[in-house]
Amino acid sequence: MHPRINLLPWRDTLKQERETRFGIITGISLLLIGLVILTIHLYFQGEINYQQYRNNYLQKQIKIAEDQIDEIKTLDEKKQRLIERMSVIQELEENRPQIVHLFDELVKQVPNGVYFTNMTQKNDKITLEGVAQSDARVSSLMGKIEESKWLDNPKIYSIEAEGETKSNFKLEVTQAVPRAKSE
Repeated sequence: MHPRINLLPWRDTLKQERETRFGIITGISLLLIGLVILTIHLYFQGEINYQQYRNNYLQKQIKIAEDQIDEIKTLDEKKQRLIERMSVIQELEENRPQIVHLFDELVKQVPNGVYFTNMTQKNDKITLEGVAQSDARVSSLMGKIEESKWLDNPKIYSIEAEGETKSNFKLEVTQAVPRAKSE
């Protein structure tokens, strides 16, 4: 028998096997790390996209809510205008018979020898201008106005004598409502 001698460089072969194994392990490790990084990236990108979708949805809902708020404000303004109109109409309805009472009361309170030439009303203040046969008749008119339940607070502004038998006068009275006067 012959002795067997291995002449192949076994150390080089072993070294090459180790390098090949190291390269394979390194490649697989890099591939796994790349897959983990890609998975993490895709996960966070999905989370970002989902959050962006939610943000867009919330922006749309905020826009809808703002439009509804604007519509509510517009409706509130319309409602306020309608309430104001209704109150004006109601006030006119309540005051409608007062003008009849005012003229009726003026006719009742005017003494003989006094007549009116001008009458103006601003709110509840009535300015009366007229002619009287004497100053005493103007005083009588003012006294009767004080006794009236529809007229109140007579204030004389001027009395001008026009000859011996005539006086021009100007006075202001307040239109009153009887129930307000009794309170």
